[in-house]
Amino acid sequence: MAWLVPASGKERERGLITVSQPILDRATRTYGAFFQRISGIDPVKCARDVLDEEKVHDQVELFCRTISQDKECMRGRKLLEVGSGFGIFVAVTRRDYGAETYGIEPASEGFDTSYAICRDVLANYNLDPDIVRDAKGEALPFETASFDFVYSSSVLEHVDDPEEVIREAVRVLKPGGYLQFVIPNYAAVFDGHYGLLWIPYMGRRLGKVWVRLWGRDPRFVDTLQYTNYFKVRRWVKNIPGVDVITFGQEIFRERMRSMQFKEWACLGKVKRWLDIANRFRLVPFFTWLFLTVRSFDPIVLTLHKRLP
Repeated sequence: MAWLVPASGKERERGLITVSQPILDRATRTYGAFFQRISGIDPVKCARDVLDEEKVHDQVELFCRTISQDKECMRGRKLLEVGSGFGIFVAVTRRDYGAETYGIEPASEGFDTSYAICRDVLANYNLDPDIVRDAKGEALPFETASFDFVYSSSVLEHVDDPEEVIREAVRVLKPGGYLQFVIPNYAAVFDGHYGLLWIPYMGRRLGKVWVRLWGRDPRFVDTLQYTNYFKVRRWVKNIPGVDVITFGQEIFRERMRSMQFKEWACLGKVKRWLDIANRFRLVPFFTWLFLTVRSFDPIVLTLHKRLP
């Protein structure tokens, strides 16, 4: 049975961690330690951020608002998460929203402990660990038209073939269903993995030089797909039978206007920079500029699969 890991300070204000202390410790030693080398963020904060239930509630709220439906729309519906990580989204959407959620997470790929920890997290929530399968997004082990919703966050930049992952997600989506992929935009001025200022539309070779100048390990750059608005739009254009609801421009505009977003991972830096820009009344200008050159971040690709 899950129990509460005490939070303190801002973490208490954000939400609750409801996995066991041993699971949190494992996530800190693996995922947290890895990203400490990449971004310099405290490994405990990294682990807590990916295990915090409030992040799931934020994701559900955005998804439902974007498709113009109430959160009750998830109750009793089949939902697939592509790239489940430690399984928190699957667990919380089942427990709190009544969704019949499944997930996929490849074992021995990337963060090779994620799948094993995911199974322990699901057991910690008294769920069958097999509801998250060992699979890749390019070959989803599900029948065509078997899910009402498909969701994914910060995954597409880590796959082998992003277009095929989107195509597969559309395949398993029922006609009339909705898909949302939240994707980092490498045309933006900030990279959330390294927690660094970024040169928009910078390629992989220059990216490795750039992160090395900041004293960071450049090897992680080779694992990334340099996703941006134009690439995502092209991939979607090649997939028949779907309508684009949004790429996320209006979501970015509202977040810049209100400056109301959570400080997950490295986003505390972004918020501090925006506070400085706001003092000089530069936020409206930067908002206009980033939208004009398609540097808004993240991309929130939301699709509706047409009825036959």
